[in-house]
Amino acid sequence: MKCPHDGTELTATKYEGDIEVDQCSQCSGMWLDWQELQRIEDAREKDYSAEIKQLPDVVGSAYEMAFARSKPAIQCPKCGREMERREHGFCSQVLVDTCPTCRGTWLDGGEIEALEVFFEKTTSEAEEVRAGFFSRLSDFFS
Repeated sequence: MKCPHDGTELTATKYEGDIEVDQCSQCSGMWLDWQELQRIEDAREKDYSAEIKQLPDVVGSAYEMAFARSKPAIQCPKCGREMERREHGFCSQVLVDTCPTCRGTWLDGGEIEALEVFFEKTTSEAEEVRAGFFSRLSDFFS
């Protein structure tokens, strides 16, 4: 497969655990087959705790999303179909390109890290809410 941006041959590499992705050596873009992004989200091997503590750059992220939306659609490196660009998840502020045919995902350089920070942050926030809810519920019945 070739990079949809610069035509460089993609190299198969291990990203986390046994998850094999295809990566561009020039732009650091990454091709993920169907469900590999979900597997990366579930793996949680990399530590992004320092990034989670930083204040988000909401203005910069909004600018990046607007810029990404203005770019022309790319062709799927696997099947050649035009890919759809959309925000991954709810409020991730990361636009990804997804193939409607083979359902693979193209991530530009830096997007996998941004998504992993988003995954970890939302998971930790959900755990805090859950812990607070059960603590208050326990207090209520005590």
